[in-house]
Amino acid sequence: MKKNVFLILFVLLALIVTGSIVLKKSKTSFREKAQIGLPAPDFELQDINGKKWRLRDLKDKIVILNFWASWCSDCKEEKKSIQAYLNKNGNSDDLVFITVLYKDNPITVSEMAKKEGFSFPVLIDDGVISTIYGIKGVPETFLIDKKGVLRHKIVGPVDWSNPHIVPHLKKVLS
Repeated sequence: MKKNVFLILFVLLALIVTGSIVLKKSKTSFREKAQIGLPAPDFELQDINGKKWRLRDLKDKIVILNFWASWCSDCKEEKKSIQAYLNKNGNSDDLVFITVLYKDNPITVSEMAKKEGFSFPVLIDDGVISTIYGIKGVPETFLIDKKGVLRHKIVGPVDWSNPHIVPHLKKVLS
């Protein structure tokens, strides 16, 4: 009799543990995913300087959301082009570059950002935001219009210092 009670308790415990794992996985799969034409999934991330950034706070601005890593040579060149654009044109009231680290060490990137003189925010992702945005590799960039709608995804590096790119984006995304 005692043996049966322990067996039943063991089976119930196993069912509870299995059920909680399945429930947790199903909640994760229902998480909001980024889709062109829909509002960009909101996030709150901290940058390498400790400041918190929320996408919803950037409404009424065009957001260029760029995922990158310091170990990616194309990404490093792209960041230099972002900084070259900002050096030439300054910060804009209607456009903001937001960069997000993808599988990278924030300390390494912080040192790199200081050395290179990056003035754009570099946000630290724990993997959740890159998963929601469906990042498969870097660099990947999302263009978000002033209403917060995700309008376009760019896979690969962009030369943001090209004088025609940002004015075109402002026209299209305003």
